[in-house]
Amino acid sequence: MMEEKMNEFESIRLFSDQYFFLLVGALLLFVFVMGARRNSDGRGTGRYATAWEILSRLGNWARFPLSLYAVIAIGAGLSAIIFGWRFSREGLSAWMHPDQTVIILTVSLTVALLLYWILLERFFIQRDKNRFILGTKRIFLPVTLSLPEKDRFEHIRVQGRAGTGKTDGYMFPQLIEDASGDCSAVVLDVKSPEAFEAIGGAWCAKGKKIILFDPYHPDCPGFELLASTTGLDRIEEVVLGKRNTDANDTSIWFDLQERRLFRLMCQLVMGYKDPRQCCLPMVYQLALRGVLALEAAVTYCQDPLLQGEFEHQFQNKPRLPDILSGILNKLDLFSDPKIAAAFSRPDLDLDLLFREPILLIIASPHSNPKARLAASLLLRAIMMRVYDRPVRTKEDGLPLFFYLDEFYALHLPDLADFANTARSARVGIVTYLQAEEQLTRYQPHEVVSIAVNTKTEVALQGCDLPSCKRLSELYGKCLIRDKRIARSWRRGSVTTTAYIEKPLLTVDEIHNMPLGTALLNIGGLHPVWAKLVSSYKTRRFKRRRGLPVEAYRPVMQPLTPPSYRDLDLPGGDPLPPSPSSSTSPGPPRGGEIVGW
Repeated sequence: MMEEKMNEFESIRLFSDQYFFLLVGALLLFVFVMGARRNSDGRGTGRYATAWEILSRLGNWARFPLSLYAVIAIGAGLSAIIFGWRFSREGLSAWMHPDQTVIILTVSLTVALLLYWILLERFFIQRDKNRFILGTKRIFLPVTLSLPEKDRFEHIRVQGRAGTGKTDGYMFPQLIEDASGDCSAVVLDVKSPEAFEAIGGAWCAKGKKIILFDPYHPDCPGFELLASTTGLDRIEEVVLGKRNTDANDTSIWFDLQERRLFRLMCQLVMGYKDPRQCCLPMVYQLALRGVLALEAAVTYCQDPLLQGEFEHQFQNKPRLPDILSGILNKLDLFSDPKIAAAFSRPDLDLDLLFREPILLIIASPHSNPKARLAASLLLRAIMMRVYDRPVRTKEDGLPLFFYLDEFYALHLPDLADFANTARSARVGIVTYLQAEEQLTRYQPHEVVSIAVNTKTEVALQGCDLPSCKRLSELYGKCLIRDKRIARSWRRGSVTTTAYIEKPLLTVDEIHNMPLGTALLNIGGLHPVWAKLVSSYKTRRFKRRRGLPVEAYRPVMQPLTPPSYRDLDLPGGDPLPPSPSSSTSPGPPRGGEIVGW
């Protein structure tokens, strides 16, 4: 009798000790496995990202509230280990000492804080730099979602109709955040000087330089390609763009002749004795005066090799005016005295973008086509400077991020190739547009290349229908329960339950999403809904918006357009002077140059 009682107590003790946790763990594992089972036919694979997927990919564990979650998780894990060990040794009596429980919880919290501090110093702080803010999502508490720096190098697209928060939600807050980071930024401002006045003060408050390249602003610095170390082939690509190999033979011949004559004219201008004349506006002035002025300049230059090159051009003199006209059309932006003055002096060193944190704001107003061409010229020059060193590491300089607002208004022929190679140079691109149909300036294969190399896509309210349809098909389908009841006078009612597929998100749901909401499409992650932040409303950014700002100017002297009359050519009658340059230019004339 005593042996039977001992066996019963022994079995109860064993069940209440180590075997209890094994049994509970096995039951929980069975429940999780059964709940995670998927249909064998592979249907209904579309779903939203889980909370853990979101936090592991987009969470910043160096900031609140994820720092609080991390400490609680570490402390709970340590407490569970200690309580489990005590329960295995003492059984239920381990819970009968409240004072010991308080001590265990206090020690666990202290150790959790210490472990989190170690993780913060070793890992989390490194991942906290240069993140891109995507919005907020409530996971118990509002959590800020952001991309790490390495994902920014794989480019971002923000798409939505006007007034949905592209600038206020995804440009200004991020530029304010970058002011606290360790990077440089190039911003295309179509409402200049809005960006300069809104976010420039945040960079000034951190002791960083702000450069405003706006030919019509008094703080605009000078920029000159011919005075830099860039080769003539790079200068040719910056000014004339890529060669169009799909054109007919006549167009290709004229294009080759224009490029060759342009390089020779640049070499001719670079040989002038007066450094103020060594600039692209002087190439325009030389082409404006025609063949006779070009012959006079070649006659009095001191380079026999260059004179020999020009002799080949002069042998085909009947075609030379047509070739000069093509160059003149492409350099027509320098007919504006303000733009000519902005490109007449080498104040701006583009290598400075990689040496220290700088905010470069480039004005590109829709109302001024020539100013947009000037912005395109400077952007191409920066891209060519990135090409000079296509592979960069952290030791080679700072990362560089482009913010191209309404970039479809500019024609950047190298953008597709640049997007392919920018990642290895630690350069990221953020593009803002309203519809994919706006990319008509680019060839179809270039549009596909830009889209393929964009890892993160943010869809806002009012996306165009082709984009909504593409996203709806991309997110897959989910299963819904379809319950049907059939009634018959012979057999009564029969209930049939089945599962049918429906799109996870329909075109209508994407197109008419609530205002202030964003749909995040990130490579390798299921779709995520997020709430936009605002530089006007979010307190974190509102207090740093509109601070006092002062533009950085390497040279304080005012810019003046170069004048051809200052050219010192010996002998003969002086060439006709250039048109007078007034300090206040009139309204811009003409449309955009075709093929620019």
